[in-house]
Amino acid sequence: MASQVLSGSSNPSYTNTTGQNVRVVINFMQGTPSPATSPGYYAITMSWSGGATITSNVALAIGRNLAFNSGTATSAYTTGNNAVAAESNEIFQFAFPTEIMLAPGQSFSATCSTYNIVVIPENG
Repeated sequence: MASQVLSGSSNPSYTNTTGQNVRVVINFMQGTPSPATSPGYYAITMSWSGGATITSNVALAIGRNLAFNSGTATSAYTTGNNAVAAESNEIFQFAFPTEIMLAPGQSFSATCSTYNIVVIPENG
């Protein structure tokens, strides 16, 4: 099976039906406006493999190899080739993976706006 690209404008969801392990790589995921917090805040929620749900109400965007301008409106944090752009002066108490593995039958879902994700089967 070839790689599959998931790209869209809201809430990606994927269930591994390939019969083999797959790698889910999050190239870009933008938060949705979060009415539960101050104006200008964005939320991203992510869960996979039946585990706990990760939620952040301050993440503007996450992904691999992001390019951004860190001005007064946002702060940017990078680790390796992973990056987060978020509201300034916020204390970050969340961590989002930008690459996960799913066994056959496991699923991944997120609540966000724009996204670009690639699913790569174990056998390439």
